[in-house]
Amino acid sequence: MRSKRTTPAPAPLFKKGLKQSLGLIQTTIYGVGIILGAGIYALIGEAAGIAGHSVWLSFVLAAVIAMFTAFSYAELTTLFPKSAAEFIYVQETTESKAAAFFIGYVSILTGIISASAVALGFAAYCKLFISINPVWLAAGIIILMTLINLKGIVESAFLNTIFTLIEVGGLFFIIITGWKFIGNTNLLSDINNQPIQSFKQFNSIISATSLIFFAYIGFEDVANIAEETKNPKKVIPAALILSLLISTVIYILVTIVAVSVVPPAQLALSSQSAVVSQGPLALVATQAMNNPAAGNLFTFVALFATANTILVLLIVSSRMMYGIAREKCLPAVLGRVHRVNQTPVAAIILTSSVAIIFVFKGDLGEIAKLTNVGVFLSFLAVNLSLIIYRYKHRLSNVYDSNLFRSPVNYKWFPLMAFAGSAFCLGMLLTQFWDSIDLFGLHMPLILFGMLIFLTAFPFYWYYNQNKMIRFDREL
Repeated sequence: MRSKRTTPAPAPLFKKGLKQSLGLIQTTIYGVGIILGAGIYALIGEAAGIAGHSVWLSFVLAAVIAMFTAFSYAELTTLFPKSAAEFIYVQETTESKAAAFFIGYVSILTGIISASAVALGFAAYCKLFISINPVWLAAGIIILMTLINLKGIVESAFLNTIFTLIEVGGLFFIIITGWKFIGNTNLLSDINNQPIQSFKQFNSIISATSLIFFAYIGFEDVANIAEETKNPKKVIPAALILSLLISTVIYILVTIVAVSVVPPAQLALSSQSAVVSQGPLALVATQAMNNPAAGNLFTFVALFATANTILVLLIVSSRMMYGIAREKCLPAVLGRVHRVNQTPVAAIILTSSVAIIFVFKGDLGEIAKLTNVGVFLSFLAVNLSLIIYRYKHRLSNVYDSNLFRSPVNYKWFPLMAFAGSAFCLGMLLTQFWDSIDLFGLHMPLILFGMLIFLTAFPFYWYYNQNKMIRFDREL
C-alpha cells in the first residue's frame, strides 16, 4: 500500500520574537544619536540667554540629574531585559497591569507626538531647499523612516550610525573651528559678563538646567531595544552610561566654544529668529570661519539630526507597543513579528499612522509640550519601580556578579533612584502650570496633560471587559 505524500506546512508569516543583532558599539551609537538629536541645535541659544557664559555648568548639572534615572534603567534592564521597558518595570515591581499599562500608554503617546513635532521641524529646515507644503514634507519623512523601520533593526541601526556620525561630525566641526576662541571670555560669568557670585546668578544656572535637561532625553530609549541586543544584561547598562557620557562631553565642548565665539545674548537672539539658517550653531560656525557658507552647512546637518531622531522615536514607540501586546494588554496582532524582516509590522504601521495624523494638524504648537509631562511621569515611575523592587527583595540576595547594580546605596535603599524621583516630581509640580489653549480647552498644561494620559484607563478597561485580547498560542 502506497503511503500518502505529505506536503510540508508553509513557514508561518510571523515568528515569536525580535532578532537579537545589536552589539555594544551599535547600541551606544544608537543612544548617542537620539540624545544629541536636534536638541543641541535649538536649546543652546535659549539656555545661554539664561545662564550666560556659565551655561556649560548647566549641561554638567543636567547630565548628573539624567544619570540618576539612567542608573535605574540600567539596573532594571539587567533584571528585565524586554521591550516595553517602562511597562515591564512597573508591572514586575507593582504587580499591577493597570498601572503598567498607564505608563506604557504615556510612553507610546509621548514618543508619537515627539516624532510628529520633529518631523515638522525637519520640514522647516527643508523649506530652505524645497518649496513644498511643510505638512507633506513632514508626512513624507515619517513614511520614509517607517519603510526603513519595517526593513529591519540591522538596516535601521546602520542608517542611525551614518546619521549619528554626520551629527557628531558637525558638532566636532564647531569644536575644532572655534577652539582658538576659548580663553577670550570668563566661563564663570553671567550674561552680562559679571562673575558668578550671588545666589541670583547661580539660580540662573539652575533655571537653564531645567531647560537643558530635555537635551538629554532619549537615553532611556536604549532600554526598549533590549530584545534586539546581544547579551542585553551586559550591553544595555554599558550602552546607557556610555551614550550619556559621550553626549555630555560633546555638549560641554560645543557650549564652551559657542559662548567663546558668540556672546550669549546674541546666541539667545539667534534662537528666537524665524530664519532657520540663523540658528545659534549656524551663527557660531559663520563667525568662527568668517564665512556665511559655514552656517548653511549646519542647516544641512540639521536635516540628518532631525531625520535620525524621527527614525529612533518611531522604532522605540513601535517596540513599546509590541512589548505591551506581548504582555496581553493590547491586541495580539501588534505583538506579531514578520518572519523575514523580524520586525513588529502592525505596531510599526499603527505608530507611524498616528504620527502622520498629528502632523496633519499642521502646527502642533503647545501640544508638543505634553511630551515633557509624559517623560517626567515615565522617569518617576522607573525610579520608584527600582525602589519598590529593592524594598521587596531587601532580605534576599537576588543579585550575582553578572548583574548591574545602581551605585550609591544606603543598605538596600538606592539613593540615586530616590534623587531621580525627587527631581522628576519637583519638575512635574513646578514647571508645567502655564495655561494653554488646546481643542477649545483653557487650563494649566499639567492638568491638560493628565487629562490626555488618563484616557489610558478607558482603553485598558475596554480591552479587558470585552476580552478582545486573545493572544495566539502560535506566538
